[in-house]
Amino acid sequence: MVMHSYVQIEKKLSKSYRAELNNVKRPEEIEVIFSRIVTKLLSEIAEEAKKFNVNQVEFFPEKKPTYKLKKSLIDMPEISNALSNSDLKSIIDRLAEEAKNRYLHLINDDDRTETFKKSPAR
Repeated sequence: MVMHSYVQIEKKLSKSYRAELNNVKRPEEIEVIFSRIVTKLLSEIAEEAKKFNVNQVEFFPEKKPTYKLKKSLIDMPEISNALSNSDLKSIIDRLAEEAKNRYLHLINDDDRTETFKKSPAR
């Protein structure tokens, strides 16, 4: 059996994905960015995936696994096959890891920023 690779698609999408992640200021925006990139990736693999929206991909930055593809996506033959017989799962895992790291960075940074915004105790 031949193992298919989607690294070329990942490379094509990853530069703008990283830029979006780096520019985001609120942690809750990360789920939308992650879901959008995964939906775009899946659309490149399966024409049928283009009809789905970002709600088909869920992101849980503080849990394991960090994401979940809805059953409607997983049940698509092209996607199911790609998840089992290619590097697609690894690519999505990497995208999720980047999103999780950015999320955690924002959460930790926000905590520090709030501390400095507090008025001094008198």
